[in-house]
Amino acid sequence: MVTAFDAIVVGGGAMGTAAARSLAARGRDTLLLERFSFGHANGSSGGPTRIFRLTYHDPEYVRMARLALASWTDLEESAGEPLMINTAGLDVGQGGRSSAEALRAAGERLEYLAPEAVLERWPALRFPHDAEIFVQEDGGVCRSERTVLAQARLAAELGATVREETVVDRVASVGGGVEVVTHEGEVARSPVAVVTAGPWARGLLRGAGIDLPLVPSFEQVTYFELDDPSPLPTVIDWDQDPVHTPYWVPDPAEPGHFKVALHMSGPSVDPDARSFEPDAVRVEAVERYAAGHAAGQRPTGRTDTCLYTNTPDEDFVIDRVGPIVIGSPCSGHGFKFVPFVGEQLARLAVGEPPQVDLARFAASRPALRG
Repeated sequence: MVTAFDAIVVGGGAMGTAAARSLAARGRDTLLLERFSFGHANGSSGGPTRIFRLTYHDPEYVRMARLALASWTDLEESAGEPLMINTAGLDVGQGGRSSAEALRAAGERLEYLAPEAVLERWPALRFPHDAEIFVQEDGGVCRSERTVLAQARLAAELGATVREETVVDRVASVGGGVEVVTHEGEVARSPVAVVTAGPWARGLLRGAGIDLPLVPSFEQVTYFELDDPSPLPTVIDWDQDPVHTPYWVPDPAEPGHFKVALHMSGPSVDPDARSFEPDAVRVEAVERYAAGHAAGQRPTGRTDTCLYTNTPDEDFVIDRVGPIVIGSPCSGHGFKFVPFVGEQLARLAVGEPPQVDLARFAASRPALRG
């Protein structure tokens, strides 16, 4: 039996649920398929928190993050719960200068602080006396798992057909539209499909004749708590290893709790065969970092693993190729854009113009042709 829909979304993580919500809000008969359960820890959208920041090395991303911030406000109003919590964000080190320049170029504010001023505002933080630090007050924390669940709920309330534990085996262009076949042999057809399958996107897209160099990597975050809980900002420390920059994210739901990770520090993996056992070497590295930069902290004993989906240039893929819309806001920095990118994917699916120029994120760009 073949079922028909106006749009099919394959992958119910952060971006897929955002796209399904935006499509359903337009009155489109939308099918959302998720291979696990919403908010699962197998891919890229699980866990309690993700960083939000306007701070980027490129004004184009800064401007898009500003638009995303407005999208978060709209999502929170629709969901009836706080999903992006403002904490302010710190960039530490000379490596942050390009981000400061990009912020200014985009018309955003920042302020350089002496380490003593940082200590006065955030008593737990410890940085060298000569550290170069700036604060961007719009930085904050996305409540990641709650966001996925809220978007899935809103999509269903708006009329989307939402299905968990449904593995998609094949996405194919058929007769000017798309055919999606599940592992159970069910077939759904639509004029358009949005593929937001994260680490599983490359295989599905290849089956549809679209081969992109999307490479999953094994990443992890380790959790800490303060003996004397006090407010914390988000932190990106450019004074450390510039390849695997340490960053930390507080948990607004648990004052004094925060996580620390090394950006893009893990090996490439098969998403269906990867381990969930943390890398002890990286755990030790972030424990040393936390011990040197947060007073009165201790590890909680929890380390979560997750997957990035990386492009060679670390830019997203947001594009439409025939009847297939590709949503791979990846390389570990996509979550902050979730409701905004979901809206752009819906616009591509229904033929509306996007809110920003998406040429940078084209599937046909030179960096993805190799």
